[in-house]
Amino acid sequence: MTLATLATASPASASARVCGNGGSDSLGYWEVCYEITGHGLYVEQVEGSARRTDNNNAKSIHIEYIKAGGVHWKNGLQASTNNLTDVFVLNASVSRAGNYCAKLWIASGGSQHYGGEACIYVH
Repeated sequence: MTLATLATASPASASARVCGNGGSDSLGYWEVCYEITGHGLYVEQVEGSARRTDNNNAKSIHIEYIKAGGVHWKNGLQASTNNLTDVFVLNASVSRAGNYCAKLWIASGGSQHYGGEACIYVH
């Protein structure tokens, strides 16, 4: 897991971005990134992205967003691609401080397989 911190408590907006690598020979190798824009516990928007780094065929992928405490937050759309960016606007405070993560899931053989993640500590 790769981790960054959204570290401002001022009224000004800040952004934290972190990327990590994941995947396998059979699923392909991927860079997974997560960016949160906001301040303190107030989140304006989140962006998850995945980019295939081994230059092979597109896969059916989606990004799962996880809230503090490891709680499922939202799934992004499933798409067949080598390069996916998924943005959603929140403009609200999250309920608690902690690690917020973007996890990549890759469809293969009738099921979803974990492909890596990136996390940001929001406080």
